Amino acid sequence: MVSAMRLATLGVSSMKQALGLFRDVMELKVESEGPVPQSLLDAWHIPKGTKAIQAELSCKGYPIGRLRLVQYTPTPSQRVRIDHSAHGKEADTGTDVGIKAIDFYVADPITDAVAKIEKHGYTFRSPPVYHQIADSISEECLFSGPDGVPVLIMVGHRHAATSMRKGAPHGPFSEVPTISIVAGDIEATREFYSELLGLDTITDAETPEQYRNLVNDLTGTPQGTRIHFLMFGKKPEASGKILCVHFFDKTGKVLKDRMKPGHLGFSLLTHDSDDVVDLYERLQAFGVEIVTPPTRIDDDGAPYLMMMVKGPNEEMLEFTQSLGESPQVPQPVQVKKTAPKVKAKKAKAKPAVKKAEKKVAPKKPASKKPASKKKAAPKKAPKKAPKKTKKKPAPPKKKSESKKVAKKKKKA
Repeated sequence: MVSAMRLATLGVSSMKQALGLFRDVMELKVESEGPVPQSLLDAWHIPKGTKAIQAELSCKGYPIGRLRLVQYTPTPSQRVRIDHSAHGKEADTGTDVGIKAIDFYVADPITDAVAKIEKHGYTFRSPPVYHQIADSISEECLFSGPDGVPVLIMVGHRHAATSMRKGAPHGPFSEVPTISIVAGDIEATREFYSELLGLDTITDAETPEQYRNLVNDLTGTPQGTRIHFLMFGKKPEASGKILCVHFFDKTGKVLKDRMKPGHLGFSLLTHDSDDVVDLYERLQAFGVEIVTPPTRIDDDGAPYLMMMVKGPNEEMLEFTQSLGESPQVPQPVQVKKTAPKVKAKKAKAKPAVKKAEKKVAPKKPASKKPASKKKAAPKKAPKKAPKKTKKKPAPPKKKSESKKVAKKKKKA
């Protein structure tokens, strides 16, 4: 249904500073840079008068797990997540629900990458930590990047082919293999990423007790906190995965309306879709919040269709579909007509179905016209009445009216 995450977007206050880390220190390749098209700013709901420039980076040109940096003018004041070193502001906790960190693979030993990053003034939360989730063994540590965005670097000592691209990293630092999100409702998270988006479940396991305290140190949570990891991707693609972390009874507050374009930090996840309109219908029917319905973007290279939605943990996702040179694109209002076709198995689906039923409600008043003929009903057999009503001299406007008259005759 959708691809692995193609782009991870970071809002930055200084493009120069951000490129100083990701391009100069981490040696990611700048694939493109320039102004953000006005139509895309509008689709992102950026205030009028705001300008923006962007830079897209990859590891060796790899198409999945790219990084997009966006600098806005005027500079935003709102941060998506306030990390521990965020210039004196009260920090969000490690268990607050919302987008968490962006990850990169580095070569073993991890201490070489740590020293390289610290040399450029960035602070790590903890020393490198070994931990195990199921059969996967990692060594990781987290630091605050530009504008306080949490960045995690890791060595995959024992990672499956579905988690780490063969030979990674293909540079000092890899493409984005994984981003992490703190999940408040783990069941809603499973439903959204697996059932609605059609992503594959890579990992679904709780951290074993013997490794729990080590992972607590890594995530900045109290000792003994239970942690469940739920990872989604698109097999056989190993990069662009979504890692959702659940902290059970230690789950913190929800970072409401934090993650969105126009804010500083990790602001958008972009996935490709082969049919954005169909995806729109399905998400709308299940009650998912649609921030921007399918919208055509023509001034950003080749034309494409985009849609923006909010996930179950306040994550913001952008779905895109390449249109080639096709000039015909369904308008959002046309899509809504087919929404009732989706079977709403969950409680969330009911509101969407009710809205669709209201659209045909105006046809019902037409049945009032034949009301005066109720007295003639006893002369006809109730079961055959629907067919015989067509022979009545009264003008039956529509077949639906004849059926309704018959029903009234039955009652009589």
